[in-house]
Amino acid sequence: MIYCMSEVRAVKKVKIAKYTKEKHKAAVKKDKAEKAKRKYRLWDNMKYIFSEGWKLDKYIIISMFLQFAAEQIADFSGLFADKYIVDLVVGENDRRVMFITAAVLLAVKYLFKGASSLISRYNSWVGSFSYIRHINLKLARKNLYTDYQNTEQTANNDTLNKARTAANNVVYQMLYNTRKLLGNITSIIALAGILAWLDPVIPIIALVFNYIVYKIERHKMMWIWNMTDNWQNYDRQIGCINRSMSDLKRAKDVRIFAMPKFFRELMKRSFGKRLDWYEQQDEWTFRHDTLFQIVNWTGWIAIYSYIIYKIFTTDHSVGDIMLYLHAAVNLGNTIYNFFDSYSGFAWQSENISYTREYEDIPDNTNRGQGEPLPTGECEIEFRNVSYTYFKAEEPTIKNLSFTLHKGERLALVGLNGAGKTTLIKLMCGLYDPTEGEILLNGKPVNVYNRDEYFTLFSAVFQDIEELPVSIAENISGVSYEQTDKERLTRCMKQAGLYEKTESLPNKEKTRLVRNLYDDAIELSGGQKQKMALAKALYKNAPILLLDEPTAALDPIAEQEMYLQYADFSKAKASVFISHRLASTRFCDRIILLENGSIAEIGTHSELMEKGGKYAELFALQSSYYK
Repeated sequence: MIYCMSEVRAVKKVKIAKYTKEKHKAAVKKDKAEKAKRKYRLWDNMKYIFSEGWKLDKYIIISMFLQFAAEQIADFSGLFADKYIVDLVVGENDRRVMFITAAVLLAVKYLFKGASSLISRYNSWVGSFSYIRHINLKLARKNLYTDYQNTEQTANNDTLNKARTAANNVVYQMLYNTRKLLGNITSIIALAGILAWLDPVIPIIALVFNYIVYKIERHKMMWIWNMTDNWQNYDRQIGCINRSMSDLKRAKDVRIFAMPKFFRELMKRSFGKRLDWYEQQDEWTFRHDTLFQIVNWTGWIAIYSYIIYKIFTTDHSVGDIMLYLHAAVNLGNTIYNFFDSYSGFAWQSENISYTREYEDIPDNTNRGQGEPLPTGECEIEFRNVSYTYFKAEEPTIKNLSFTLHKGERLALVGLNGAGKTTLIKLMCGLYDPTEGEILLNGKPVNVYNRDEYFTLFSAVFQDIEELPVSIAENISGVSYEQTDKERLTRCMKQAGLYEKTESLPNKEKTRLVRNLYDDAIELSGGQKQKMALAKALYKNAPILLLDEPTAALDPIAEQEMYLQYADFSKAKASVFISHRLASTRFCDRIILLENGSIAEIGTHSELMEKGGKYAELFALQSSYYK
């Protein structure tokens, strides 16, 4: 919230977006509708956070209740200690009894206050970090193991972002808020009881005024919540622009194409529009906060006036007067804190629902007990397979039927968008067919545990992203100490990366991603492709999938890779995707895909003799080399 309204209003009068009664009713209705759609209610989420906390570390939950008890004992010991200290000073009743009682109450107050502070240190640092780590690891595990198709859906990714925000900022806070809420309820009951002893009307007055204050605050927050959609787009724009400006991969374009001014204008425009909403929100908040203070102080005056009237019309000690006044102050604050905590509690519960809803995203593949994987060579058959992307109108793959035989080297060729990469993702289990089925050695792939099924494949995909670890660890996927050094060397030689690695001061221990480490290097596109190939070879799976593995290689490196291909694909079934038709001549069979269907299939010689689409494309590409 921006609290600089005096400066803003000195420049211009802020025009707030209209918030009519109809809009307010619509906002309340929308709020209720969204809550009704929630799978998990507040009580369900409370059980969830306590259950997760108990599984993680029982002391997190136990300490919360211990801190709650210590705070309550300390607060009420202090409240009554003040009464007896005042009575002691003015000399009312037995001073010796007053002294001993006050001393005991003060000792209890500071003893339990100290205990509360010690417990709070654990909860504030070790406990909170452990809990945040625990929930984030649950989300990470779900994200890493969920069906690949789930990761491509925008709604799932939005839920994940909300879940991560909740995990980092909300989930543990709900435990903290539970303690506050319990404390508020206990204090309200006790303080109301104290004041009711003087007159039952006093707690009622405090409740009424604080409820009005709560409704004012609620009305303020409903406008902010209802208007959120108006500024979220600008927040996303600002985030995207910031990422683009700091992205190392875009840094070259920014400088070569003189884009700093362009970025500044984009940022200025988005920030300007976002600032307009900040100013409206600030003005709206200022008005409600002003009304809040008027009602709040009116309530205090009414309560104090009534207490003073009752004290002067009845017989009470000075200590009693002090007790009632302090109780009134604490009751007013506690009732307001209760409403505020409850409102926050409901908001936190909704955020926790995002975490649980992400964890509940269904996986359609077999994640349970599966049949044992076949040993030796593998054969994969597509039977009338079609695949349609989520919310797409037309299928990308249409009624495909073919077999990748044991030990066969199969080439997939076709124009961009023909469905080659989609076919590869279907084959290795990243996608499940929309229609038809895929069989492994005669059995449907869904009879196998999907994570075990993945172990049958080594793959090089088009999009290659290196991790900020050493070259060796990028290839092996395990720590350097666990890496098989002999196999690592052999795979780097086969992929053509060994000479480059040997030329580096730290050799295979050289770290990647320069903007994270000063001693790191940046590999070229071709070197990244070689590293990805070395990674696929290191896994040594029975089926090898190569999606454009030579796209970034120079002609010499490409020719060396072709010569090595027969060696490293020996005793494996392999699929080779390439736009360069000359590179497919060493494969046993070639499938030409067109608009998601098989247009032609055969060896290079057979397809050339046929004189169809493949021969036409081959001749067209060959003409550029003549």
